[in-house]
Amino acid sequence: MKLKERQYKEFRRGEISLRRDEIFKIIFGTNERAYLLKDFLEAILKRKITNIVVRNEVTLERIHVEGKEGKLDLLAEIDNKELINIEIQNKNNYNIIQRSEFYGASMYHNSLKVGMNFNKNIKTVVIVILGYNLFKEGPYHEVCGLMREWNKEKISDDIEYHYIQLPKFIETVEEIKTDEEAWIGYISNQLNKEELEEIFKMKRSIEEIDEIVKAVLEDKDVNDELNRRIYNQYDKLAALQYAEEKGENRGEEKGRKKTQIEMAKKMLEKGKPIEEIIEFTELSEEEIKEIKIN
Repeated sequence: MKLKERQYKEFRRGEISLRRDEIFKIIFGTNERAYLLKDFLEAILKRKITNIVVRNEVTLERIHVEGKEGKLDLLAEIDNKELINIEIQNKNNYNIIQRSEFYGASMYHNSLKVGMNFNKNIKTVVIVILGYNLFKEGPYHEVCGLMREWNKEKISDDIEYHYIQLPKFIETVEEIKTDEEAWIGYISNQLNKEELEEIFKMKRSIEEIDEIVKAVLEDKDVNDELNRRIYNQYDKLAALQYAEEKGENRGEEKGRKKTQIEMAKKMLEKGKPIEEIIEFTELSEEEIKEIKIN
């Protein structure tokens, strides 16, 4: 399937797609849908998988309480001999190499049992889907491991790293031919309606994922929780920015009020009812009525 030429669109705060880690975890982080995760991993790793078990099943409650830092996005075990961690990183914090090394080493270490011979240890694979280009040159999907510097010979595959760069995929792939390209094209959230329909014809599993995404997003509890997370993230960022810019001890409080008003304005522009705006922003009805919208 030919792709139209385009520039990569960066992940937007509040975007609801598989590029968002919470959505990815909700969709793939359950053994009920492990067969879809299996299809995705077979495409990425380019090998058949007989058995797959999600090791950290995700529920909405766990997403609500868990912190991002130091938490594995999605952990699965395949064929009783490999641990797979999938991470999504949309913003370049200039530490993804260190983070993925930390995840890989921690998983490898935790899989060791007392008295176990090192050559019997379970293989660890870290897959990172990036909303930016990590490497200037090379393919969109880079595979890294331990090798000799002298002749670039691979000397161990105990820990394997996969870096999938979405901008490079969008800007370099002219035609979707493989299962991997179909999956990455869908996850990128950059394809038009006609292209998506072609993808669905190629991979029924991707069409099923798309149907699940839509069904999940129609769930009011899920939407409310995601909206709260969007608001909280936006709130903290604005408060921190205000405090840094003004150098005031009350920066967090003032930044919070500014964020509340901006969020309320966006909700008013979308025609949301006053009661819902009050619930999400914690502004009073009088404060909301004073907000001017375009």
